[in-house]
Amino acid sequence: MSESVSHSPKQLAILNKFYARLKKERFINNTSSTYYGNMNQRFVIPGIIITGLSSVGSFMTTSDMLDDNEKQGFGVTVGIMTAVATIIQSMSASYGFQLKKDAFATSADAYDSLLTKVEFEISNPNENFTEFCDDLEASILKIKGDCKYLPPLHVHQLWDENKHNYTQTITPVVSSSNVNEQPTSLVVEVSGESETDTGGEGEEGDGTKQHEMSAQ
Repeated sequence: MSESVSHSPKQLAILNKFYARLKKERFINNTSSTYYGNMNQRFVIPGIIITGLSSVGSFMTTSDMLDDNEKQGFGVTVGIMTAVATIIQSMSASYGFQLKKDAFATSADAYDSLLTKVEFEISNPNENFTEFCDDLEASILKIKGDCKYLPPLHVHQLWDENKHNYTQTITPVVSSSNVNEQPTSLVVEVSGESETDTGGEGEEGDGTKQHEMSAQ
């Protein structure tokens, strides 16, 4: 039988750091996408409503139910509403809210896929750990390069306020030859800095969330 591959404490610390970094990036990109989606709706919905009312006004200007003065009044109103709708649509396009929403959503999905890869690597160690890390770093750089927009400043502030809710506990693989040894636990804050706690169980503080993954 071939000997199973397991991670060293140093490799687990590296994976923890990647995992923390990816969770932060996914949070920032998801939150940014939601923000720009909401901003886009604030422009799109009023534009739709005004355009609809303009259509009703245009119909009224051709109706025999109104006299000439009323038709003229409706015509002026329709003209103003059409101009306002055009301004709103132009502003929305100029700010690029929809484009930013889609770009950040795509990045968030990509980071989520990388998180899944890291979770799989933790449970099923790769024989070529260095190659795995190099590929992971290259993928992260590609995602950053594909998204040309910067997250809003308040999103980073939200992360600073909520990062204490993201704590990851990893239980490494314990081979059959070391079943009597105490497993190592690594607790890493998602701020991007890893802390190693060996020989003990990870403690869960106030407002923190821990996931425990045991490799088969």
